[in-house]
Amino acid sequence: MLLGAAALLAVFLVQRTEDAEVEQYFARATPAAIASWSEELHRRGAAWADVPDPPGNGPVERAHYWLARDRYDLELRRRGSRLVVRISGVAEHEFGGAWAAFGEGHFNGPESGFAGGQATFVWSCLGLRYRHASDGVGRITFDADGEGCTAIYMAWEAPAIWSKSYGRRHAVGDPAPDYGAIKGQIPISDRLPTLETSAEYRVGVAVVDLAGQPVAGALVQLKGQRESRVLTDASGRAEVAFRGQAAPYAQSFCAGAPGFLNGETPCLTGDIRPGLVPGARAPTDVVIELAPLPLDDDPSYAWQRASAADGPDDAMACGTCHPWHYDQWYESRHARMADHGHVTWEHARMVSMDPSAPDDCVGCHQPAFAATEMARPNPALEWKPRGVSAANHCDLCHKIQALLDPRASGVFGAYALARPGPKNRVRPGGIHHVFGSAPDVTYAYMGASYNPIFATGHVCAGCHQGGGRWRDGSPPKIDTFEEWKRWAAARPAAEVRTCQDCHMPGAVSLAADGRPIDQMAWDAIHRRPQDMHDHRFPGVEPELGEVALRVAITKRRDEATGAWIAEVAVTNVGAGHKVPTGTWSKHVVVGVWAEVDGRPLRQRGGERAELGARAAGDPALAPGDWRDPGGFVLGVRARRVDAEGADVRGLAPPVFWGAWMPEDVIDERLEPGATRRAECVFEPAETEPTIEVRVLHRRGWLPGGLGSVPWTLGTYDPLPEVLWSRVRR
Repeated sequence: MLLGAAALLAVFLVQRTEDAEVEQYFARATPAAIASWSEELHRRGAAWADVPDPPGNGPVERAHYWLARDRYDLELRRRGSRLVVRISGVAEHEFGGAWAAFGEGHFNGPESGFAGGQATFVWSCLGLRYRHASDGVGRITFDADGEGCTAIYMAWEAPAIWSKSYGRRHAVGDPAPDYGAIKGQIPISDRLPTLETSAEYRVGVAVVDLAGQPVAGALVQLKGQRESRVLTDASGRAEVAFRGQAAPYAQSFCAGAPGFLNGETPCLTGDIRPGLVPGARAPTDVVIELAPLPLDDDPSYAWQRASAADGPDDAMACGTCHPWHYDQWYESRHARMADHGHVTWEHARMVSMDPSAPDDCVGCHQPAFAATEMARPNPALEWKPRGVSAANHCDLCHKIQALLDPRASGVFGAYALARPGPKNRVRPGGIHHVFGSAPDVTYAYMGASYNPIFATGHVCAGCHQGGGRWRDGSPPKIDTFEEWKRWAAARPAAEVRTCQDCHMPGAVSLAADGRPIDQMAWDAIHRRPQDMHDHRFPGVEPELGEVALRVAITKRRDEATGAWIAEVAVTNVGAGHKVPTGTWSKHVVVGVWAEVDGRPLRQRGGERAELGARAAGDPALAPGDWRDPGGFVLGVRARRVDAEGADVRGLAPPVFWGAWMPEDVIDERLEPGATRRAECVFEPAETEPTIEVRVLHRRGWLPGGLGSVPWTLGTYDPLPEVLWSRVRR
């Protein structure tokens, strides 16, 4: 046993010497597979091969290296200290395939050339065979004569696996070396220095633009560590604090600011700069450069596909890398707004009843089509279903750069889009840039840009506010954003919730095995499930409706008549806007019933939910019978009186596009915190009855329930009515 232990120790010691580097090896693929992947590299990779030069002025120097293990073509470009890395090839082992990568970073070394220098960079990889994305940090050290190099980099999408490969310089057009002629893919994690796990580290960060000017108000953080976020001061400076366990091998500091592409500066543990010291601030600050983002809008831009199924050779469809978000969005109402049966019916009703009504529906319901085909509302445009590619899809929403006037309709004046033109080459491929709420999204092929409106209701307001005849003084079609603003303004900042808090909650995206999704921030860091936001955009689903309204029931017996009196109070405790909100066709019915031992009691007095469907003879109604039960309707109605001057209820809601003046309508929706009460009197009974209250959301006026829906229900249309809650006492 002692001899065996000694032998194992000897092997371990040998493996830790430089002379014992062992390549990671997989069996080589068949020649036919390799040929197929090579063809795939040219077919699928062509769109991503054209990478930009490093920013700045002055000459660009280039060098090419063959990098092992599988003879990848590595191109480096430097302009001063700024560096761009382009590499692609075919991994020829049995699990391989075609891929391409793009990296950006800085070069430290002589004023010209690469000999004796060192490059540290962030890389983004695009797998062309399996159509997947990954990214991380790398470093290349060049030999003294510049003819060889050594690269270390994150590998295999795991935090503690790093690899090493060797490179050999070549000229463009030189034949590739034989397979396996250069050593590569050597695991070296145990040879890299790491930070102390529990120690705190502090690093000063300076954020500047490409001209070296400070960027104030930039959001800075350690990659994947949301809790480390800080804002730069007027001088563009901030201090980031983190524990060693957050990034033991490499630390990447990221920054984002409106009008710039997100920037990132990587450091590797053990570097002289910044020189991390446990419990103290690093002696050297980290500088993050932010490149300006062209914000012109080009309507000729071709929207990025949401699904690779629409283009088999499109390696960068949104759903390829974000499958959970894609699945959520695809079945959401956002995706279906261009085909929604209720919307189509309301539009047809509007143009037939009121040809003078502003026809601005497509600005929100078919915005991707409207922004491409039209510059302003066009009443002559034929309304027809146009599919999810015409609706609110990934690329459309993430091309919103600003909210201009929320009273306008979507892309017809509410939103300023920033679609890149054909001369915009800031990123490889066709996406160029997307806006989002995180400053540490730096996957190069996507071109992320931090935009704070994506964490606020302002990004929602362009379609959830305004529209209609607001220019003439009439109430807008939708007033949700203004409702929310009133609610938020009356509360302490710590208690304010945004639209996203309720309608895009975190930690609800689940994998097939039920685990919460933790999308990679890079190969070695995963985001928290709380940072993965739901893209179903739940609205009137029971999960929110039940939380929005609290139902309270009290009952008493009238000793004089024997009648039972139910008092019902409904309070808006969970919504930061009116309930219901949106267009006036939406309303919430609160129904009240009484029964004794399963026998319904007839209502003798009190308030009723006037729905225009009173049962003949006014019989006792069983719970769930919506023929004008006890209760009330939360909604908007026209102000009308009968010949005696009494208030008239029970009529269909007024059309929301009409030329109404505010005094012509009665708004009985529940403001946040408000309570609506009703008293319903039921016939005498010796036994105390059970009172049942149901809260039902309806999209349109449906006197006969689901059987009276006047529009054609599509496969993905939301249900016309949704039961929010059922309370029995």
